[in-house]
Amino acid sequence: MKRMLFVLVASLTALVGATTASADEGSAYKGGAKAFYCTGCHGYNGMGSKSLSALAGRDAAELLAQLEAFKKKKSSIMGAQLAKFSEADLKDLAAYFASLKKSARGEASYARDIEPVIQWRCVSCHTTGGEGTDKSGLDLTSYDALMAGTSQGGSLIVPGSPTSSSFMVMVTRKDHLRMPFGAPPLSDDEVRVIKTWIEQGAKNN
Repeated sequence: MKRMLFVLVASLTALVGATTASADEGSAYKGGAKAFYCTGCHGYNGMGSKSLSALAGRDAAELLAQLEAFKKKKSSIMGAQLAKFSEADLKDLAAYFASLKKSARGEASYARDIEPVIQWRCVSCHTTGGEGTDKSGLDLTSYDALMAGTSQGGSLIVPGSPTSSSFMVMVTRKDHLRMPFGAPPLSDDEVRVIKTWIEQGAKNN
């Protein structure tokens, strides 16, 4: 009887501990909505920049400790940025960046970095039956389709040369022909990661 009671108490203790730990963890989903405060300096999806380290794939507890430490330095740039965040916000940010796939610093990935932008910003028009595809023949639903380009002018991507890539021209031009057509422009982070990906050879990685 005593043994059964001991097992029951131990099980309940473990259950309470697990519940507490789970409740104490941040939400990666919520963190994703706040991450733009960080990615302006730390690169698209926290993949790092020339001057700042990558956040993607880091240990959540380590990130949280660093965020908390930076927040205390109110006179610093990071302290000023983090002043608006609650402890729950910091946990969400740490959980979000920890959930991302770790990559080599500055290495852009088609699957992780480029495809999500294209799916979100371009595919509504550039798909079978879409207005963009009907007019230009440009289908952006896959890597192969992107590299094939339009039915009129061929490939829009020149691996290794963003300045020679029509795709970059189309998303950065300042007139009414800028893409996405009739929609807000790509963010600086989105343009930057596409440029980096092309510079690195526009790989299907």
